[in-house]
Amino acid sequence: MSNTPWAAGGSGELRASDADREQTAEVLRRAAGAGRLDFDELETRLERTFAAKTYGELVPLTADLPEAAERPARPRGGSTANAPARPGPAEVNALLSSQKVIGRWLVPPRLSARAYLGDVTLDFTEAAIPHEVVLDVQVGLGQLTLIVPDDIAVDFERGTTVLAERKNKTRGVQGPGTPVIRVRGTVVLGELTAKPPRRGWFRR
Repeated sequence: MSNTPWAAGGSGELRASDADREQTAEVLRRAAGAGRLDFDELETRLERTFAAKTYGELVPLTADLPEAAERPARPRGGSTANAPARPGPAEVNALLSSQKVIGRWLVPPRLSARAYLGDVTLDFTEAAIPHEVVLDVQVGLGQLTLIVPDDIAVDFERGTTVLAERKNKTRGVQGPGTPVIRVRGTVVLGELTAKPPRRGWFRR
């Protein structure tokens, strides 16, 4: 364990992910449970946490709390793409089954996902995306769900849709330094959904 507050390891101008904000929120909840923050302070800091866009905005929120020192330091010298991450699959297939890719994984520049009479979930909440990603999808009588934090943009390109739904509920906006996932392919009698992670502000 490092004796440095976890968020202090990166540049203050680097974009924070939903996972980073949730880590900060957990530190605040633990501090409140120990009596170091009253309810009003907790509520105010949580609001600032989930509104934060960069590490520089997160660091001051836990700088005066000893609980922050128990968090591992962020990797130094670059973006989150430099953090340890297992190589992610280039292809995810679900036939009469369910498949999930979650946790800390390195997303390849080209990825395919197929859900036939099954469902696939690709969780990008803690994923490392150092490049633009092209996601080829094929959904037939199945469901494909993308869980995407606010610091990643999703672009649904034109594709074949037959008696199916395509829903992009993400909030990421394309711009300099923002990773982009471009989704293309076919959805027949199924559902393709991109949505942000669930946020439990007062989750224990």
